[in-house]
Amino acid sequence: MAPHRLPATHTVFRTFLTERYRAGSSDEVARRETEAARVAAKELSEEGRPVTLIGSLLVPIDETLFSLFDAASPEDVAAVGERTDQPYDRISEGVPVTPARAQRVKRGTPR
Repeated sequence: MAPHRLPATHTVFRTFLTERYRAGSSDEVARRETEAARVAAKELSEEGRPVTLIGSLLVPIDETLFSLFDAASPEDVAAVGERTDQPYDRISEGVPVTPARAQRVKRGTPR
């Protein structure tokens, strides 16, 4: 029996943390920006560049909005910010350490 092989189109997803510094950010602004990022990620995925917005966190005292994505590359994540006209100030690759999430990433499956 031949070993199981992944299809040629298999994408290995990595986890990325974005930072956007927004002077005077409010909960409402953060919600709108997060929804715009979710829509942009969905559009990019439909165009063959799979990106999933996992969630966002506003840190009001630092006026920073952090977002967590699963994607194949930082360029795909950057495309989300460009598409929403809200480019990210920083994109960093992370290593999942939460057991359930780490297992999904090791298998190369999104979310």
